[in-house]
Amino acid sequence: MSDKRINNSIFIMFLLSGAYCAAHHISMQEFLALDDQYAILNYIAECPDIFDSMTEEEMVKEIDAYVKGV
Repeated sequence: MSDKRINNSIFIMFLLSGAYCAAHHISMQEFLALDDQYAILNYIAECPDIFDSMTEEEMVKEIDAYVKGV
């Protein structure tokens, strides 16, 4: 994986974790507990390209759909 792709993945993880917490009124600790259960950050790392053109709201909806599908 290229450095650019790694950096992009990390940036999207950062943005999305904050947006998800804000949208669902949860703490970062609660988000990390969800991540332990559903591997959300791993999902983002494996396919960061799908998040590139999404708004934060769309990203949150994508993660909600992912969690419901797991």
